[in-house]
Amino acid sequence: MKCSTFSAYWPRLAEGEGRHDGLSRRPAQTQGIYLHDPPPGYRPPRPRIPLKERQREARQDWILMRVTTVILVLTAAAVLVIISLIIATHS
Repeated sequence: MKCSTFSAYWPRLAEGEGRHDGLSRRPAQTQGIYLHDPPPGYRPPRPRIPLKERQREARQDWILMRVTTVILVLTAAAVLVIISLIIATHS
């Protein structure tokens, strides 16, 4: 490109006119990002949850984990007792 041609072309390029390279000068106006095919288990972000609600959910989760742990430990102990009784009776 000749220098005289470039100097005539540059003001139009700076204003966003002229040759288009596929990139726009300003961001597209969108209402948000939407996934066409969200991954499994994806949950969109929720609005802020109040502190009391978060504490209540944390307390429920803690209780659920404790109950699950107790049930799992008792089940494992029962399985070990059954296995030991089977071994003791077959000896």
